[in-house]
Amino acid sequence: MDLSGYRIVITQVNYCLCFQAPTAFTCSGKSILMPADTPFCVGFAEGLIPAMSACVHSGEDVMEFECTGGFSGCGGQMSYQIEKAGFQHIKANKTAAKNQFAAISKLLLNLPMFKSFDPASMKRLLSHFQLEHIHDLGFKSFKYRDVIISKGQPGTHLYIIVAGKVEVLDDQDNTITFLCNGEVFGEMSLISGKPVGATVKAVSPTTVFRLDSKDFQSILSKFPALQTYFTMLLTRRLAQSNVDRSKELTTGMAGSLSEMPAEEILQAMHINDKTGVLTFKLTKGEGKIYFRNGEIIHASYDGETRLNAIAQIVACRTGKFSLNPELPPDAKRMTSLGNFMGILIYALKDMDEKTGQD
Repeated sequence: MDLSGYRIVITQVNYCLCFQAPTAFTCSGKSILMPADTPFCVGFAEGLIPAMSACVHSGEDVMEFECTGGFSGCGGQMSYQIEKAGFQHIKANKTAAKNQFAAISKLLLNLPMFKSFDPASMKRLLSHFQLEHIHDLGFKSFKYRDVIISKGQPGTHLYIIVAGKVEVLDDQDNTITFLCNGEVFGEMSLISGKPVGATVKAVSPTTVFRLDSKDFQSILSKFPALQTYFTMLLTRRLAQSNVDRSKELTTGMAGSLSEMPAEEILQAMHINDKTGVLTFKLTKGEGKIYFRNGEIIHASYDGETRLNAIAQIVACRTGKFSLNPELPPDAKRMTSLGNFMGILIYALKDMDEKTGQD
């Protein structure tokens, strides 16, 4: 039995006449290298042989044993461990990893995403990962103007901003919003499975903590508090997106029905109490819907008027729209076509029926 690479460490002594603690002996080949003046103990030797065999065959870094004198009649007691020579280095690495684990736990508990967690639940969450993997996740830093993620790329990570600030940009490099400490991004593509929907760029030196997609899906399924957090986050962001789109629409901007369907455009006009003429460029020609203070007062398209015209416009999924905030003179005598939600429900119901027939 080759003992090279192992050492024996006396850790505790109680009435033992041969050894003191702490004392260490190295091994080489089949030999144990002990100082010349060390007394020979038959009881220790009896238990050491099977102990060494057990340690070598187990592959463990360290194993602990006790010596009670064996058949030698010795009344002393002694504890010792057999360890690989590099055990102290391994122990140091594990201590460093443990310290990092504690630091990451403390950091995450201060972020809004984990506000509902206590130390025990955070420990349970981080226990899903190997310490080495947590080290690999670590913290990633970006310089000013570094692109962190680009629109159209597959989503690979959830990003949590630890320090710094990022800018979210659209296709034309227009600013959508800014995010800073404690906020997250990249979650939409991980949840939906779709490519990243916007480019995110650092606008100051920024440090993020990352979870890859597998880790994110794993903890999301195991921690209801996180599911609640992301449900609220997505709801808030979608609501803000609708507000932003409504503002753009009602300031006279044009758009495409492939990006914003007609029913959403009509709702935006209604919610914001807007007045003006919506013009739709569609496959069968031009459609128009007049609004006064958020209520529909006129509609026309492809020879149809009123509700039938609205239903046909809502059914279109391709085409362009634009808003003129001024009504024509003949609109002065026009009155509301009826309850807005009733009109919209009629249009959507008509569209569903036609789709079913097709």
